Amino acid sequence: MRRSRNELGFTIVELMVICPILMAVIAFMMSYLFRQFGELTKNSTQVNLQVTAQAAIFNLQDDVFFANAFVSDLNTGLTDSYAPSGGWVASSNPLKFIISTPAETGSHRSASRSAVYINTLGCSPQSTKELNDPLYENIIIFTSGTNLYKRIVTAPSTMATCGTSFRKQTCPAANASPSCPADILLTDRLSSMTVTYKNSSGTVVTTPEQASLVAINLTLTDTAFAEPVSATSTITLRRLNQ
Repeated sequence: MRRSRNELGFTIVELMVICPILMAVIAFMMSYLFRQFGELTKNSTQVNLQVTAQAAIFNLQDDVFFANAFVSDLNTGLTDSYAPSGGWVASSNPLKFIISTPAETGSHRSASRSAVYINTLGCSPQSTKELNDPLYENIIIFTSGTNLYKRIVTAPSTMATCGTSFRKQTCPAANASPSCPADILLTDRLSSMTVTYKNSSGTVVTTPEQASLVAINLTLTDTAFAEPVSATSTITLRRLNQ
């Protein structure tokens, strides 16, 4: 039946043609916007992971720069009640990267800092204090599942020292206290981390003690839009105390 000019609206046939087209267009637009939102979410997650990875490595820069050595186990005289079974021994799987660094009364950025000594000969005068052996502490970078931690091991309470290190011994979070704060969590999104030891010429060496620099590769992973997203940060750092 034909409509007169004064009749408004659509016929059933016209609606049957138009509605599927409109539904297809709407479905296409929703699918496109959904994909775009997913890409934006994944890109944002990847950027956040990259920033976190770079921040974790940046946290290690001063520790490496001012290290006096990279070592295979704890320095003489230092102990850790919460060390893993077998003690702290440098390894790649699971990662244990052990740094030896001079104990000082202030941070490396403090102009008023001074060295801390093991008190065996006395702390006064200055000339006598400097005859003592300097105290060296350990900074341990280690993994636990997807967590990357930094632990500090310094002089035990039974060791007499000339001066007090600005660093405090750290402990697992479950055992933390005001005198032993929790280990520093660098990231909880760890996928993998490698530390490659190299000598001053850039040649790979097998033991930490031979190394003057380290190449650090850190990969973090998260999930965005039900898909894994990763970001990697790599840097080579040289210790300044040769």
